[in-house]
Parts: sequence; structure tokens; C-alpha cells
Amino acid sequence: MNEHIHHIFREQNVLHHLKHYLPSQAPLKDFIHHNTLHAFQDRKFFTALTEATEILGYKTRLSLAEYRELYTNGKINQEILTKITREQKGQDAEIWKEKMINGNYIDNFKGRLGLLRSQWKKLYSVDPDLQIHPFLFRFLASYLDQGYSYTEISGLAEGLFTIREMEKNTFTGFFRTPRARKLLLDRKCEIADLLDILVGKESLYEQYLFDQQFAHPGWSGMVSVLEDNPKGLIDTRRISLQELIIFELLLEIDVLDNKFGENWMPLGLRLKEDLPHIFDPVKPQEYHEVLRLWQLAYEWTYYDQVLGGITLAHKFTADKSAKSFPGLILYR
Repeated sequence: MNEHIHHIFREQNVLHHLKHYLPSQAPLKDFIHHNTLHAFQDRKFFTALTEATEILGYKTRLSLAEYRELYTNGKINQEILTKITREQKGQDAEIWKEKMINGNYIDNFKGRLGLLRSQWKKLYSVDPDLQIHPFLFRFLASYLDQGYSYTEISGLAEGLFTIREMEKNTFTGFFRTPRARKLLLDRKCEIADLLDILVGKESLYEQYLFDQQFAHPGWSGMVSVLEDNPKGLIDTRRISLQELIIFELLLEIDVLDNKFGENWMPLGLRLKEDLPHIFDPVKPQEYHEVLRLWQLAYEWTYYDQVLGGITLAHKFTADKSAKSFPGLILYR
């Protein structure tokens, strides 16, 4: 993977990047088979598995303990394991076999996602998601709802930002504090402005948005799909990933202002140590190679069984002495 420059925030580039990695979650009226690892499909197979785990925290393979249990229970063939290590490692086959069976490694499927926004809990003892998600999901479900009525919802031409009209014309509103409300009603409100309040360090803006949107990838993925294909809904709704992000950032500012007033320091300025950037290059480790060898041995154990079964079936089918009935062949 090419090394990225993380110091300049370009909104449209980051939105495009997000849409590339988010799952393509279409409304359930359509069945779509989609590869959730599509963002990694330009890599070699095992490289893609490793990067998806290290970056996004996806569990793309079994754990080392699970592979070893399968081996102990005979689900991974010992002869095939030996064959794989010899083919892959040559003269070092026995060394790698020992590493596979007895090597001391720690399974880790956490990935880099969420590391930045988890600092809200650590440094501020507050979890914005816990307060925001229940409301946000209900709101999105209501906005995208496909129920029919004689009267059309007013303000839909403005898309998700019909919330501006709601905020102006309702007594309670969406926010508990004045700053978030003022920012919403300011039509020049942009993602970078809100991130400056929340994060304060431009080099962390992209990572913050990935953390935020992958905290609910299904909803974000659906918004992304509907933005590109509004006809995905029978009763169309205008919505965009940009609008969702702005609304969610405003809700976060509101949560923090409600607890601390407007004098809290942006998250990025309180970090005491640098966090790994989500798209820093993934360095292959010995542990990854051990998992690769186990996966090959596991797959070839099943290939061997299937091929053996096909060969055996062919042999019996060709056997003229086999007792048969119409549509049925009896095997011993």
C-alpha cells in the first residue's frame, strides 16, 4: 500500500475514501450479494486478509488457537500440513511446522479503527456514541421510512437538512446547547469547521471520520448507497454521507457542550502520544505467515477430501457390477 500524507484534509477525497471502504448496504427490498472486503480486492489474497484485519479489525481467518484445535482433532490433516510447509518453506519446513504447532503468538483482531475516538472515554470520561446512537438511528429510520400517507413530509427537497426547518419551527429541537443549534442554522457549516472544534488537529480529521462512521457501518453504508442510487427506495429520500457526518458531528458537539460547557479542549490536542494512523502501511509479521500456512493446510485438507470423493464416485460409477435401480446407484 502506498504511504499516505495525513496532514491536509480534503473533504471530497475523504468522503470518496470512506465510500470505498464502507459496506454497500442496500435497502432490504433488494438482495445484493456484496463482497464486504471489496476495498481490498486489488491486493493479493492473503495480503488483503491481513490488511483488513490490521486496519478495520475484521476477523478474516480463524484464530491460531482454533487452527491448532482443528489440527489436534484431525480436521487438519497431518500429512497435508507437512506437505504444505515443505512446498512453502523448503529446507526450513520443520522450523515453520514447529512455529505453527507450538510457537508463542498472541491473536489480535482489534485493528486500528476506533483508537482515536476511544480517547473520549479515556481522557474525558464521556462516550458520545452511547448518547447519540439511539436517537440517530431512530431519526434515520424515520426519515428513510417507506410508509405511505396522503400528505407529503414537508422540507424533503432539502434532504436530510430538513432538520434545519424542524429546528427553527419546533419548541424543543434536536440540541440541548446553543452552539450546536447555531452551527446547524449557519448554512456555511462544513465538516472541517466541526472537526476543528472536536479534534483540532488536521492530521487526525480523516481518522476521526473513519472511526465515527465505522461505529455504525450498516447505516453509513446504506446512506452512501442511497446517495449514489436514490431509486433504491420506492419513495425516494434525498440524503448524503456528507449530511450524515455533519449532523453527527453537531450531535457530538452538543453532547460535549452539555457536559463541559464550551471550554473543553479538542480531542487531538489532548493526546499525549501519537496513535497509529488507520492507513499506515501494514508490516507483515511472523504471526501472519503462521496463519497463512495454517489456512493453506486447512483448505487443502478439504480439497483432498472432495477430490478423493469425486475419484471414488467416478470409480463406482464406472464399475459395471454395481447394483442399480432407475435413478439410483447403490455404493458399498
